[in-house]
Amino acid sequence: MIKRLTIENFALVERLEIAFEDKLNVLTGETGAGKSIIVGAIAKLLGEKADKDDIRSGTGLAIVEADFALPGHRRLFRMLEQLDIETENDTITLRREIPASRASRSFVNGRLINLAQLRLIADQMAELFGQHSHQLLLDEKNHADFLDRTAGLTEKVNDLAGLYERWEKAGKKLAEQEANRKQSKDERELLRFQKDEIEKGKIRIGEEYNLLQEKKILDSSQVLGDKAGSILNRLDGDGITALDLLDTCRRELTEMAALDDSLQEKEELIDQAIINLEELRTEIETYLSSIPNDPERLEQINLRLDEIYHLRKKYGGSEEAILDNLARIENRLADDIDVDDRIEQLRKDEDRLRRLYTERALLISHKRKEAAGKLSTAVKKELARLGIESARFRAELVYTDDPGGIEIDGRTVRPGPGGLESCRLFIAANPGEPLKPLAKTASGGEISRIMLALKAADRKVDSGERRLLVFDEIDTGIGGRTAVTVAERLARLADDFQLLVVTHLHQIAAASHHHFAVEKGSSGSKTGRKTIRIRKLRAAEKKKEIERMISLPNLVED
Repeated sequence: MIKRLTIENFALVERLEIAFEDKLNVLTGETGAGKSIIVGAIAKLLGEKADKDDIRSGTGLAIVEADFALPGHRRLFRMLEQLDIETENDTITLRREIPASRASRSFVNGRLINLAQLRLIADQMAELFGQHSHQLLLDEKNHADFLDRTAGLTEKVNDLAGLYERWEKAGKKLAEQEANRKQSKDERELLRFQKDEIEKGKIRIGEEYNLLQEKKILDSSQVLGDKAGSILNRLDGDGITALDLLDTCRRELTEMAALDDSLQEKEELIDQAIINLEELRTEIETYLSSIPNDPERLEQINLRLDEIYHLRKKYGGSEEAILDNLARIENRLADDIDVDDRIEQLRKDEDRLRRLYTERALLISHKRKEAAGKLSTAVKKELARLGIESARFRAELVYTDDPGGIEIDGRTVRPGPGGLESCRLFIAANPGEPLKPLAKTASGGEISRIMLALKAADRKVDSGERRLLVFDEIDTGIGGRTAVTVAERLARLADDFQLLVVTHLHQIAAASHHHFAVEKGSSGSKTGRKTIRIRKLRAAEKKKEIERMISLPNLVED
């Protein structure tokens, strides 16, 4: 609900500040006083394209700003939260700046937003009917929402949209898995092959090192044997050997010790040296006899090392890395169910969601058909009361054929998040005219009355979420009893909406809860330029204004 409207340097407005109230607010005044300029400013505030011509001559910036009270408007506040726009006390402030030197700028609670975001927010708050075609119902995308509200289906359709999203995701996942079936099977087969290959290799940590040591000995058996033989020959072979020399040295030292007692200890040293050499000879003899000469074993080692090198190259640079890879492969095979099993499960999920969607969508379709008939009848009656007696109106459900879709009434149609059908509202306002889409209706006043008929036929609104409805030129071409009916319908509609109505009819003005008079007067400048003023009328002033309106020439036949 709009609480305060401020307009600066817009068209003929120098500065206006208007405090609107709940229910039915009317704006009256002489022709050309500027009533529609005020509505035009509101239209700009709600997202209509700005024009440099909107700026008051001699100024460089036009501003339109309004405070809206929106108690309980959960949907809008969720939208603001998604845009990181802070709110306080269920109130927001919209501001539109139209400069002469650059593009216009829009703000919500001081936060700069783009025009598309402004329109999304404004669509939740207000609708304009008349020459400023901001109204949601002229957009066919909103016709289904309107019909669903009349049928009390809004919540069910929202739930259906969530179900459709889940079904669509399940279908996409199934299609992806089926398309990748061969790749998935190949990947799984590769994992199994790798697992078998590593397990057959029977890798043991430290085995490669041991094999290399054994291979080194086998490769060097001839050299090792020659060296060992050479050592034995020098220790105790033919000719003068190391043991012979030590034995000679020991005899010489014994003779010396007989002459010098201090050399007796040195005899022990040479005796120990002889013992050590004899032990060395024994060890070398044992080693020489143990040196392998086994070409078959060498071939086995080389084959095993080749196998280890091959596994290292494929699965890591060490035995530890190979075994780590084996553990990862086993985990993947354990966690990853077979692709065929996965596809079968996905197919079951997709089929279950399709059946659930079909059941709910068909139920919604049935209720929509009932609601479309009731709405068509109700709107025709309202249009007749509003002076468009010969009007025909139809809410038509529109289907799109799809061989792979869902069957309804003997045809297969394409499903969507909103159900199996969309909705289009058609009207023929004059006798002999064919039904045409609502968006192609002609005059602003005619559109306003059609919209009033729609709103009067369906006064259901979301709980606690009041909206502003602005009617401009709703009284074009009517008078007498029709004017009284229009006034009654507006007053009735004001129980559910805040209304702002521009009118020339005293019947509508008399039905108002709040009456504002718009006047064009001198700005007080030396140039004598005109400016627009507005004032809220007290009871006596309202009576006087209605008397003025009654005294105007009656140019319309009852």
